[in-house]
Amino acid sequence: MTNKDAAIALASERLTVFGCGPDKKPKGPWKDVTVRPAWQVGMGWHDDDLPAIPVGKHNMVVIDCDVAKPNRPDGRVAFAALCTRESIDLSSAFVVTTPSGGLHFYFKTDVPYGNSPGALPAGIDVRGRGGYVVGPGAVMPDGRTYRHDHGSWEAIPLLPEALAKYLRAKDDASLSIGASAETTDALAPVSATASDPESAGEVLPIATDRDKTYAERALEAEVAKLSALGPGGRRNAGLNDACFVMGTLAANGSIEAQHVAERLYAASVENGHVAKHGHEQTAATIESGIRAGMKKPRPLLPDGPDIPLQALLDSATTAKQAIAPKPIGKRAVSLLQGSQIVEEPISWLWEGYLPKGKLTLLAGAGGTGKSTLAFNMAATITNGTQWPDGTLCPQTGNVLIWSSEDDPADTIKPRLMAVNADQTRYGIIAGTIDENGERDAFDPARDMESLREAVTQIGGIKLLIIDPIVTAVTGDMHKANDVRRSLQAIVDFASEMDCAVLGITHFAKGTAGKNSAERVIGSQAFAALARMVLVAAREEDSERRVFTRAKSNNSVDTGGFSYTIEALMLHSNIVATRVVWGEALEGSSRSILADVEDEKKDEDEKSQLSRAQQFLLDSMRHGPVPSKELMEHARELHGISAKTCRRAKDALGITAHKASMTGGWLWQLPVARS
Repeated sequence: MTNKDAAIALASERLTVFGCGPDKKPKGPWKDVTVRPAWQVGMGWHDDDLPAIPVGKHNMVVIDCDVAKPNRPDGRVAFAALCTRESIDLSSAFVVTTPSGGLHFYFKTDVPYGNSPGALPAGIDVRGRGGYVVGPGAVMPDGRTYRHDHGSWEAIPLLPEALAKYLRAKDDASLSIGASAETTDALAPVSATASDPESAGEVLPIATDRDKTYAERALEAEVAKLSALGPGGRRNAGLNDACFVMGTLAANGSIEAQHVAERLYAASVENGHVAKHGHEQTAATIESGIRAGMKKPRPLLPDGPDIPLQALLDSATTAKQAIAPKPIGKRAVSLLQGSQIVEEPISWLWEGYLPKGKLTLLAGAGGTGKSTLAFNMAATITNGTQWPDGTLCPQTGNVLIWSSEDDPADTIKPRLMAVNADQTRYGIIAGTIDENGERDAFDPARDMESLREAVTQIGGIKLLIIDPIVTAVTGDMHKANDVRRSLQAIVDFASEMDCAVLGITHFAKGTAGKNSAERVIGSQAFAALARMVLVAAREEDSERRVFTRAKSNNSVDTGGFSYTIEALMLHSNIVATRVVWGEALEGSSRSILADVEDEKKDEDEKSQLSRAQQFLLDSMRHGPVPSKELMEHARELHGISAKTCRRAKDALGITAHKASMTGGWLWQLPVARS
């Protein structure tokens, strides 16, 4: 059985199925995936996609029993002992054996259990509402499988009451800390429920032992820092920060929020916070901080072997010794053989246009709508919707915007509202705050390290927009060394954060007709450092604009799309602009721009327009015709330019529509003329 066979089999059981990579993480947005016919699932399935089931959507909960690992008991043994102790009958259970030898027990339930193990023994995890599991029949790259061992989909048993009492319902997650030795006040239960991951589109794979070990060490570090704070040491701010950080880890299942609250409250007693501010304020700070953190689940650690603490300490000591000053001697060149290099594919947010981990420029003259184009891309990424070429954005995520030219309230947010960007997934870089609370403007040339820390705290981003990119340059933007030195920090940020960076810039004056990438204002180092250069231009005496690729190190550098900018009334007299995409364009960026920027008027312009109109009427009198074919015939047989053809099209009211999702564009006469 292949993964495709397994996906079809699951779909035949009326189950929702979506694809995961070998790392068991979804290959794209999955929150809106619904039950589909088996034939439809099979048509688009790749054999290397592991079929996964969002169990909460089917009112199921899965008990995941792990095999024994260092410092973690065998979950299978612990679950068997619990079932024996509670007299739980598993004779009709639906059971799947995982590639590692663990066990998945499927149960039906009407209670919205989440993804917390609750009071279950160590070694046992839970997947419920907002979570998913790789389904039976899935085949890993090394040939190991998820094997269905017992039970049937038609007779999955209800979750036994004796087992249900160990779990925590998703809408009943709360913190409750009893009285400590230092105070007689009990900390009242405070809500610490993360926003619903399923409705928010969050991906919640099961936290591994590495994640839980990491979270416990992070808690120890936060407790140590908090306990050491004395009077004047920002104890309240420190408590809030610690709660937020640990809340992000509690939200992904790496650690229990209850445990976090108890430890941080004890640290607050130790540093005198409770004595100064009282029990109620301390409790309120803990509640607020953890709740805020749980709204921003931190991504789980990438797959890898468990690393014991002593090994980390030993490696740190070795590294310290390695960088100790050494006598300067003869230097040797390090050579890397081709066979030693592991090739990696480019990861795209928009295939062929917006690569992850790279710097992309969007350049053009003023008035072409560059910022509006960038916000359209941001909206597509926050929503996981379609790009102009009909493909889906493969990775929904956060977007950050820094603009020194546009106001967030009257320009940036209205434009993002106009394209229905998810307001919970984009943010504006408003400035910086130093350790004394002093505010300052954000400076890309100075503050990239601080931005890196902020991005890590919110769980990462998919896109950073810098408008304009020249503000990131310290020194002279016309000097290559200054530009390279300044932009290197941004290039490194894109690579380390695995996000796309889109820098907006202008064309230099008097460069019409030149190579598009060379028209970027400032030093040629701007275009040289960018792996992709996108350009925008506006047609003379028209609202029509074009968007095309001028340079690409990782894909083709031809083609693009036409577009217009339209104004939209939102509310309270707020007007914003948005992009309306048109047809696909072919040819080089230089030829596409030359077509729309040509200011020369034909001596007999009216005659040319009239000839073009007649040509179009004759060509389409029997029905729609591919626009590419029309343009070629007009140019080759009649000497009519593409620009004149489009003007004639507009004058005649000819409409354009796509032949199919992957087909070209068709032009069609209005009903009255056809």
